[in-house]
Amino acid sequence: MRKASDSKIFYGWFVVVAGFIIAFAGLGVVNSMSGVLLVPITEDLNFTRGEFTLHRTVMVLAGALFTPFYGKLYQRFGVKVLLLISSVSVGAITFAYSFSTNIWHFYLLALLNGVFISGPGFMTIGYLINNWFEDKRGIAMGVAYAGAGFGSASLIPVSNWIMEQFDWRVAYRFSGIVVMVLLIPTILFLVKDKPEDKGLKPYTSKVKEAAKKKTEPAKMEIQFSKAIKSPMFWMLFLAFFLLSIMAGGPNFNLVPYLTDIGYTAAFAAIVMSVVMLAHTLGNISLGGFFDRFGMLIGSVFLGICCIVFPLLALNAEIPIFIWLFALFYGPASAGFAVPVAIFVTTYFGRKDFAIIFSVLNMAGMLGTALSGPSMAIIFDITGYYFWGWIMLLGFGIIITACLLGAYLINRRA
Repeated sequence: MRKASDSKIFYGWFVVVAGFIIAFAGLGVVNSMSGVLLVPITEDLNFTRGEFTLHRTVMVLAGALFTPFYGKLYQRFGVKVLLLISSVSVGAITFAYSFSTNIWHFYLLALLNGVFISGPGFMTIGYLINNWFEDKRGIAMGVAYAGAGFGSASLIPVSNWIMEQFDWRVAYRFSGIVVMVLLIPTILFLVKDKPEDKGLKPYTSKVKEAAKKKTEPAKMEIQFSKAIKSPMFWMLFLAFFLLSIMAGGPNFNLVPYLTDIGYTAAFAAIVMSVVMLAHTLGNISLGGFFDRFGMLIGSVFLGICCIVFPLLALNAEIPIFIWLFALFYGPASAGFAVPVAIFVTTYFGRKDFAIIFSVLNMAGMLGTALSGPSMAIIFDITGYYFWGWIMLLGFGIIITACLLGAYLINRRA
């Protein structure tokens, strides 16, 4: 069996490209729709904004419930067939939204979408890259996951233009077609479940492997049944749940917060664009940080970002703090996605990677479902976002404690 060094370009990097496209279409397209089409749909069909945004919560919760099943199915049937079925389904359901006339149509389609959305999502990408990479897993994961940010950033203006020129129904149909046109050939021609399918071994670097052995604990092979009885597992579960709230809360509430404290809507939109770019770059930088410095320094860095960005938001009346906020928020907002596979492989091994990874990914999806409403509800009760940022600051402290606690438990094992 050939090693990665036997060919000029290791095929795993083509899998990373496939992961980028999957994130671009499967996540970026879906995420770009809700915000752009919220006002046109609610005005056209006479829904309240709360009624319409609830359909996204239904989708995320359904996705969270079905995610663990994907881990078991991948172990039994492999990735390619299931990924193809789920991707076609997501594209078809996105197209089907265009025929909705009642709010329950959106809820029903959201429920169906939730069943399949984990296919062309972070969990599948993480599973593939974990199979293909021993070294450089973090940077490979970060590059692939960055597709979601690029997808949202590029497709939001396109969807908005289509909506203005035609209507929201055409925008949904366009997005559904884009999902299928991009994902079907990518899955058929680029996706390979594991290196053995190409006569290869996972990407490894002998120099880096030797260096890691001096600083990192030996990898253990822990079964899922044993993992869920470990405090380390539940520390990570809580950390990724809270990380997803920290990522999603500002994403939904930053623009109204900035306008509330005196900035113009135009300036707030520019800041949001910069924040989206920071999130995209944060995926890459966070993965590279874990690759280069290891689990302890990576955990400390992520914890610092989670603590600092709410403090900067609380002082956003000073303009420089807004841009510093974007700088620290970028890696923090990637924390519930990029590091999950790295933590699972390092702390639990590869034996039951798929099911452990899927359950921890479920924690992130549950947090995502609560992220937007959590800060908004605090605002509705108090009339200010101040306590929302204090909540995130507290979460940042808990996340840091959980990540460091998991590291120490793993060191002692």
